[in-house]
Amino acid sequence: MRKLMVVVWMMVAGTCFAQQIDLSALDKLVPKANSKTEIAMDETMLKAAAGFLDEKKADEVAAKTASKNIKGIFLRSYEFNQKGAYRLDDLKPILDQLKAPNWSRFLRNEEDNELTEIWMHTTNGVGDGILLVSGEEDELTVINIVGSANLSDLSVLGKVGNLSELSNAAKASQAPEAKTVPPGTSAPKDDD
Repeated sequence: MRKLMVVVWMMVAGTCFAQQIDLSALDKLVPKANSKTEIAMDETMLKAAAGFLDEKKADEVAAKTASKNIKGIFLRSYEFNQKGAYRLDDLKPILDQLKAPNWSRFLRNEEDNELTEIWMHTTNGVGDGILLVSGEEDELTVINIVGSANLSDLSVLGKVGNLSELSNAAKASQAPEAKTVPPGTSAPKDDD
């Protein structure tokens, strides 16, 4: 019976961070980058950081609530002086990890040498991991959120933490609001 319990415990422990993606394949891009941002916050660091949030500020209270079920935030963001300093093939080791069961891509946008993908990891039908890849010719950002979070939570965290990548990812994946137009009138034109 003890052996069975040990095996079950090991399986559970092994799946707790199964949705954390190994970003070390991006290490080879560091020498080419003129600017880099790397964040690696596990659950202990997140709880410690949440302790610094001001209970009197509504946005910080919202951020504390949003981070409650997050187990880790891992970000790599690089800017390059020249276009083409990295190739999409450099992302292959990361994207290959998403072939594992329970990862599903729900957004992919390719436009003028730019790529954006958002993936979600689910366990028993509950989202417990998100991966965002955003690449332009001279910039690359990869964000991995481990734990239960929805996209509005990411937007709140992005605003408080001044991480525009999180806020922008949440906005990009939300469907545009439906506009109602009274009968007999035409819809206003978008400025985009």
